[in-house]
Amino acid sequence: MSKIYKPDIVAILEPKVSGAKADYFIKGNGFEFSHRVEAEGFAGGIWILWNRDFTMEFVVNHKQYIHFKVTNFSGNWSWVTAIYASRNPSLRRKFWNELESIAKSIKGPWMLGDDFNSILHASEKKGGSPKSSGICRSFNNWFHDNRLIDLHFKGPCFTWFRGTLFKRLDRVICNDHWNSLFTEASVLHLPKIHSDHRPILVRFKSNLNKRNGVKPFRFLAAWLMDHYFISLVAKEWRDSKGYFQATHDFVDKVSKWNRIILGIFLKEKGEFLQE
Repeated sequence: MSKIYKPDIVAILEPKVSGAKADYFIKGNGFEFSHRVEAEGFAGGIWILWNRDFTMEFVVNHKQYIHFKVTNFSGNWSWVTAIYASRNPSLRRKFWNELESIAKSIKGPWMLGDDFNSILHASEKKGGSPKSSGICRSFNNWFHDNRLIDLHFKGPCFTWFRGTLFKRLDRVICNDHWNSLFTEASVLHLPKIHSDHRPILVRFKSNLNKRNGVKPFRFLAAWLMDHYFISLVAKEWRDSKGYFQATHDFVDKVSKWNRIILGIFLKEKGEFLQE
């Protein structure tokens, strides 16, 4: 995921490892810095990973969240709260009280995200008992009382499932100041791999790829008419690689192949027009 999406800051919830094993994993995945609320045994834990382009000021460390201020090299800053709400209803009620205190103290842009373990609307649940809508009244009241904004997303609606029950437990929300400051921000629900939760990616500028000269990947229907394309897919898309590695390898190879084919086509077109 790091190779494909290249995130600048990552929050990992319930990592189930700590200490030396955590240090080894973080360095092995290319992050220079980390801040952690360690897991207790095989339960809980929140990690924040980042590289040197950012300055972090951690204000509150809690079993259900980490609250911090992030500043980039340009001096732009935001309050951020990485959420891992407890599945225990009584502990989660205390969590809303904690967040209420933070909300009242916030001055400036504020973004919150990750696993709230609650839903806001009945449409965010499918399956399970029809007698219960699943809506968390405490979450709903806190969300509306503080005039927060639920950021729109792309991808599947439900971010968690177990058996026949599907819910949108993971989301990104913000205050009006943050929303007006990061007008091009977008949220993407990523594929679910080895977890019952989907990772969530927040992109802050939709035109970032254009400014860096990197065009987003596009599948071209014309490829299906070339016999070589089928063999390329069979070679690069193998289950043994894992989803993310197979995707990365396929996009890389087909993009290079397309540039070669396109180059030949443009050359032949130029020669034809000169005749």
